[in-house]
Amino acid sequence: MRGEVKVLEGEGTSRAWWEVRELWLGARPEQVRSFRIRNVRGGGELCILELEGVQDREQAGALRGLQVFVDRAQLPEPEEGCCYAGELIGLLVQDPAGKILGVLDEIFDNGAHEVYVVKGERGEILLPVLQGVVLEVDLENRRMVVSVPPGLPGL
Repeated sequence: MRGEVKVLEGEGTSRAWWEVRELWLGARPEQVRSFRIRNVRGGGELCILELEGVQDREQAGALRGLQVFVDRAQLPEPEEGCCYAGELIGLLVQDPAGKILGVLDEIFDNGAHEVYVVKGERGEILLPVLQGVVLEVDLENRRMVVSVPPGLPGL
């Protein structure tokens, strides 16, 4: 009613929105619009943001489905052994034997779990992020080792 927007938080981002003062919304990174955050409430899986310039339900509704982008410098440091999903984009993805599967291009949530979109020579692989699939993440060397589930299309 007041033009607030709901943001579904990613796993492990609890309370991060209390640190953020500005965000960008758009269908893709090169088509974004900046918004200052006036107020934050909620938390857990759902966070409710009051954005400057968004004053009613219609204006808020026009933002539905857009991607949310935040300057990494505004976010608190993740817990030890964790990272933000955006830091994974661009990692080289390989299996335990060293076979290169491609590059992590996108991450989305299908409702049950996250899915990594890996693009390589053989096309696109949709890799479910389940226990035992991601074996190693090496941000310093920009690579990820995964155990590919048997029968996965694209392989």
